[in-house]
Amino acid sequence: MAQPMKLSFTQDVTETSPAKREAVGALRITADGRKFRYAKAGADALTAGSMGQAPAAKPNHLNLTGASAAVADRVLTVTVGATAVAENAYEDGFLQVVGTGGSGRQYRILSNTACAAGGTVVLTLAEGLRAAVGSEAKLSLVPSPWCGVTASATEENLPVGVTPCDVPAGHYYFAQTGGVSCCLAAGTPAVGTMLVPGATAGSLAAMNATLDVDQPVAGVAFGAAGTDGGCSPCFLTLD
Repeated sequence: MAQPMKLSFTQDVTETSPAKREAVGALRITADGRKFRYAKAGADALTAGSMGQAPAAKPNHLNLTGASAAVADRVLTVTVGATAVAENAYEDGFLQVVGTGGSGRQYRILSNTACAAGGTVVLTLAEGLRAAVGSEAKLSLVPSPWCGVTASATEENLPVGVTPCDVPAGHYYFAQTGGVSCCLAAGTPAVGTMLVPGATAGSLAAMNATLDVDQPVAGVAFGAAGTDGGCSPCFLTLD
């Protein structure tokens, strides 16, 4: 069952927490209209003003075979390929049914056990299955875009929000996704320029109409031209 948007929170947008206090991906809107998503930093710390990027899906965790499960079941087992699974790597991510038997449905994952490469992972879902999953079904494990965030320099990755404060590795925080923000700039994008992830990790750069057509737009340069290597104003449009 879909959950209503949360209106009250136990963690401020400028705080970090070693313990999870909200659902990863939860949307928060401040009184001035800025938007934030609850996120978890990956293995490396994040610096204030950095544009975070989503973790990539693991190819060996896609199109998998799972044990048969009935309607309303919330615990499933899935055998993965040649990549190990860390405990709760898929918290608030999704189980997607991509083959026959319930195809096209997805379910939020509350937790998962760890397993070695080629092993079996046990998933606990936030809701029961809406359609039975047979042995012929193909299942994919898709991480939450906001779980395991990095300040990647891989420009084609999905941007997921600017860090409003320094975030220790593995800590939970609110990533800003909408409204006026302050982010590391690469180059000197002019006011009104569309911004995409830059070649410098955690930065935003002016979109090149010829070269960057395959990159996601994260926002627009706002207020003043960007300062190369410094944090500059921008208006985020991720949410």
